[in-house]
Amino acid sequence: MSRRTELASAVATIKAKGKGGIPKIGQVELTDKTLYLNVAVKGQAGIVNLVDVNTRREVGITNIDGNKLNAGRDYVIDGIRVLWGQDANLKAQNWGTVKNLMPAEFLAAEFRVKQAGAVLVDMPITDLTIDPFVAFRSLSTSPLIRSNLEFEIEIEYPKNVSVPTDKDYNVRFEFRAHQAKR
Repeated sequence: MSRRTELASAVATIKAKGKGGIPKIGQVELTDKTLYLNVAVKGQAGIVNLVDVNTRREVGITNIDGNKLNAGRDYVIDGIRVLWGQDANLKAQNWGTVKNLMPAEFLAAEFRVKQAGAVLVDMPITDLTIDPFVAFRSLSTSPLIRSNLEFEIEIEYPKNVSVPTDKDYNVRFEFRAHQAKR
């Protein structure tokens, strides 16, 4: 297995040693981040927007604050995964990946990330639920969520289908990303 990527990252960090050890490209500092969002999907149907202007950062629920990133902080997403839970407390889930516990209605849905009229990510939920404890679903297009510009994250369920209401159905979306700070 080649470690060229890790070596390039180490070289960038060493070059940035005099500036606190934060890798930079030009004047842009790079930081590994994982954005996350816990969502109760019980009873959901149609198109459901997962973030909006009222989304507030709350440890254990999300580290996304509103539907705009802070000025000067762009995110390049390189992977996404979906974890599953059925505990009543959305903040303290026993997150798992057992696909057969997820209702078929959720698995039949589509997932999208949009910004400025462009669809950055568009794929079926099933594409994000394949053995996520081993790895994130890699994104070859490296979608960029730009700072200070509204973005959307949504689930679209098939017509006339809704997630059952018989128990708690919760999901955690995790976005592995590089934060670029100017």
